[in-house]
Amino acid sequence: MISKSNKAFSLLEVLITVAILSTAVIFVFRSFTASLSSAKFSQNITLACYLAEAKLWEIEQNQRQSPSPLDPDNGTEKMQGRDFNWSYETIKLEGLNLIKLRFNISWQEKIREKEYSMEFLTYLIPKE
Repeated sequence: MISKSNKAFSLLEVLITVAILSTAVIFVFRSFTASLSSAKFSQNITLACYLAEAKLWEIEQNQRQSPSPLDPDNGTEKMQGRDFNWSYETIKLEGLNLIKLRFNISWQEKIREKEYSMEFLTYLIPKE
């Protein structure tokens, strides 16, 4: 007499297990992709801040060396293979003996197909 063993898995149980595991793997890969995209975006923000800091320092040094008013300017900088567009304008604040400097920086996100920009405001003391 041959006894049947109930220790084997049925085909239905195997298919359900494979479906659950595939769903979990897809979820993990999507989370990983979203995490990489966010890290890339964060890196671009950091690079934009570094560039803005360098340009603001340069503008401040130029203003200290030359008493002439700062003319608006713009340009493009390439950092780590990315193009960042920058521009600035100055506004003389009468009565306060200050110059208001508005600095803008923008870049194109290729992954998200969107343009981002940041604005920085600072004040300079004009050279007498």
